[in-house]
Amino acid sequence: MSPELLVPGKFGLEESHPTKASDCYALGMVIYEVLSGQTPFDQYSFLAVVWKVLEGERPERPQGAQGALFTDSIWGILEVCWKPQPGDRISAKDVLLGLEGKPYPLRPSSESGGVEMDADDGSDAPSDDSQYVLRSAPAHL
Repeated sequence: MSPELLVPGKFGLEESHPTKASDCYALGMVIYEVLSGQTPFDQYSFLAVVWKVLEGERPERPQGAQGALFTDSIWGILEVCWKPQPGDRISAKDVLLGLEGKPYPLRPSSESGGVEMDADDGSDAPSDDSQYVLRSAPAHL
């Protein structure tokens, strides 16, 4: 569960309700669980997990055989999904772009709350690359 759903007041929200940003956070945790075969923070109690999430801690990158599927690109996607501030997370669509090996933004546009892609030329290139950095995942993913 994303930090803003646990303590909405800490993020300037009046109540806890799911958003696209909280869904992105959860998506990152699901990807982590699928690739690692373990629930994030599985060695801790529920209260300890809540505390860790609120303090900005995220699961550690698995090492060895368990971490074989966590390429630098995939780990980068997860890190963007788990940004502490909801407005700093990318969209689920951008997560998919990254998993498909296409360029994806590391952070959303500050103006729109999401990244705007230039649809007129048929490319996946951003309309204004000064607002964010792009990363590509390997094509074999």
